[in-house]
Amino acid sequence: MAGGWHVNLPTDQLRPASQQQAALLVDADNFSDVPSIHAAWLQFKSRAGRVSICRAYGSAARLQALSAVWHSLAARCMPNLSLEKNTTDAALVADAVALHFQQGVRLFAIASGDADFAPLAVRLREWGCEVWCFSMEGIVFAGAEYFYDRVIRFAPAPLVPVTSPVPVRLAPAQLAPMTSPVPVRLVPAPLVSMTSLVPDLPEDVVRILKAVPSLHQAPQMLSEVVPVLRKKTIFSRTTKSTAFFALYADYFKLSPVQQPVELSYIPQRVAALAPVSLASPVLPVHKPDLSPPSCSVLSWPVNGSRRASPPLLAELNGLRSVLIKLALRRVVVADVLLAVPELLSGQACALSAVAGRLREKSLLHPGQSSLRIFEQYPKTFAVDMHRAPQTVVYLP
Repeated sequence: MAGGWHVNLPTDQLRPASQQQAALLVDADNFSDVPSIHAAWLQFKSRAGRVSICRAYGSAARLQALSAVWHSLAARCMPNLSLEKNTTDAALVADAVALHFQQGVRLFAIASGDADFAPLAVRLREWGCEVWCFSMEGIVFAGAEYFYDRVIRFAPAPLVPVTSPVPVRLAPAQLAPMTSPVPVRLVPAPLVSMTSLVPDLPEDVVRILKAVPSLHQAPQMLSEVVPVLRKKTIFSRTTKSTAFFALYADYFKLSPVQQPVELSYIPQRVAALAPVSLASPVLPVHKPDLSPPSCSVLSWPVNGSRRASPPLLAELNGLRSVLIKLALRRVVVADVLLAVPELLSGQACALSAVAGRLREKSLLHPGQSSLRIFEQYPKTFAVDMHRAPQTVVYLP
């Protein structure tokens, strides 16, 4: 330059001394609580001054479900490969190493809490990097403080409370027509109380619904439900949510099927009431010639009464439930009639007495309802849940 000196300064010397490259890498498979993601970004920004790199890793469906969050943080979404094996962890590790050696990043924050990232944190610190960990309470692995420079835990956002009352309060007023000679057709199915169905649900399902009552109202994020179940000791630290809920596919639905994000509860009202109404316009059990209101009900002393199953570990409890369900499916009509020959008369028999006989003959588990057997044969057995006592009739 004429009339003066021109000095070419390195690019690094043109930057403010206090500014440095900082990368926030989010494992959306384990860290998907929206308020916690924002809080982690703000805390990391207060340390770094500027979050120059923010990336989110996970399945395409999960990243899409949180698209508003990534937009607000200007984060790049890094969907994993469409393989059966989850590639989220490997993609995050590869990017972290590349960011350090290619862009000189020396300040990292990994939002996950997954123990699989502990070797990465150790290696980055050996290379002179500062590494933070953001995680959810109940998810972060034990002793994480030994592997990271700082570990920050967040409590999950409160789940949506049950705002509409369970219809127990309305049931007495609406069930007045039960005094009618044909109570099944006069009592609408939606008015049956959910609490009346809970005893017929597996023990684990009942515990989950009590721990997360908002499942009655709407699907919940799996990442928010799992910490609650771990806190309530329904899940252990090693329980895999997908494998656990697969055991109860009749009661819960995970979506999407590959790398699920949401958990939905499948109400059992229709399934539980189907054997009662038999989905038939005219029920032979209510005809005057078969079982008139004045007809007596056969009964006998019950020895095999129903009792709760002893508590087990979550994994063993789920296995027990599956084995019981498989055993019930093996019970055929002939087994029931051989165990309870009184049904062959065509007269109404007390449901509790029939269930007790089935338990004596080891056809019914002590913790299961006999309705699970009769609902398999709606054209062979008619069950009247509104009679006192509740009855079952064989329809030859």
